[in-house]
Amino acid sequence: MAKEDLSKIKSIYKLARVLSKKTGVQYVVDHIIPLQGVNVSGLHVPWNLQVITRTENSIKYNKLIEDMI
Repeated sequence: MAKEDLSKIKSIYKLARVLSKKTGVQYVVDHIIPLQGVNVSGLHVPWNLQVITRTENSIKYNKLIEDMI
């Protein structure tokens, strides 16, 4: 993995920590395409990560957003 990608990943995790601290709501880093999905598996790369609340992540579980609609 390129240094640039690793730096972006670290920034995403930092954003989740900062948001949690500022809001009092627990934020986590989620894989948009799950790492071990049923039909497709994603990668641990910056463009597959998003910061969402722990509650949203629990609802999403291990599914693609499209699977939930």
